[in-house]
Amino acid sequence: MNVIFGVDVGGTNIKFGKFKLNGPDYLVEKFLVETAVDKCGGNSVDMICDQIYDEVTKHLNGDNLIGVGVGIPGPVVNGVVLGAQNIKWGVVDLKAELRKRFGNVDIEVLNDANAATLGEWYFGAGEKLENAILITLGTGVGGGIIVNNHLIEGATGSCGEIGHIKIFPYNGRKCSCGLEGCLEQYASATGIVKTAKIQMIERGMPVDDELTCKEIFDRAKDGDDFYLEVVDKSAYFLATGLASICNTLNPNVIMIGGGVSKSGDFFTARVRKIFREMAFFSVKDTKIVVATLANDAGIYGNFAKVKLELND
Repeated sequence: MNVIFGVDVGGTNIKFGKFKLNGPDYLVEKFLVETAVDKCGGNSVDMICDQIYDEVTKHLNGDNLIGVGVGIPGPVVNGVVLGAQNIKWGVVDLKAELRKRFGNVDIEVLNDANAATLGEWYFGAGEKLENAILITLGTGVGGGIIVNNHLIEGATGSCGEIGHIKIFPYNGRKCSCGLEGCLEQYASATGIVKTAKIQMIERGMPVDDELTCKEIFDRAKDGDDFYLEVVDKSAYFLATGLASICNTLNPNVIMIGGGVSKSGDFFTARVRKIFREMAFFSVKDTKIVVATLANDAGIYGNFAKVKLELND
């Protein structure tokens, strides 16, 4: 059987998916291993590349490997990683490094958020619609963009940095990127907790230092007025960013993924309502849906990248 591996490299774990070339049930197996971290000052690039090669070959079980797609937490241009802080990489020609190990198979390298976008578009909530956007709401805010059935990566591999759209360009919350007022500081799980704590301080309420985003949504679902207000305010911030994106790119669908998406339509319905009030009239009916592949979006997307390249 001809197989392709989709590999999603993270700072803690590397996720692997073994896929057959034709569906409908593409996924053969999935597994994860702890990311190799060199504590002695050696070459972490070699360690991780060797780890990918070893795990893929170990799980071939007699099948014929025709491609490997790898997602990396950093910008990528033509197979070259421009930097990946989570795994302590600088500039790395990852496609070349993997070709040294795998030989004559198709190797594709993507930014991890772009890989997740491709996965959701091709196999998940995007329904292969011609123009689609994924926005992931977790500790930060990431995303990716499909235009005319093609993933758009940009001149420096940074297309889809949705989290750094400015919604408060002056006197906004300080972002980890060094700028102020980024969407990430308001619509991520971390940002939603910040909003709750700021409102607690403003109202003279005791601040719960252990408060989580999940607790905010759970209490809002139970009808707590304070937390409902936090959720509504967060939906307003997200809708502001989405309106700007849609006014510019006019997608068929926006897919919302990441941990915040686990709240389901409770949050998404609020975002839709506000979005319709803020977006340009011709884009206000843009579909806004919850992503469906969860943590598997990356492995599916890296598989899709290889599959699409082979079909071309």
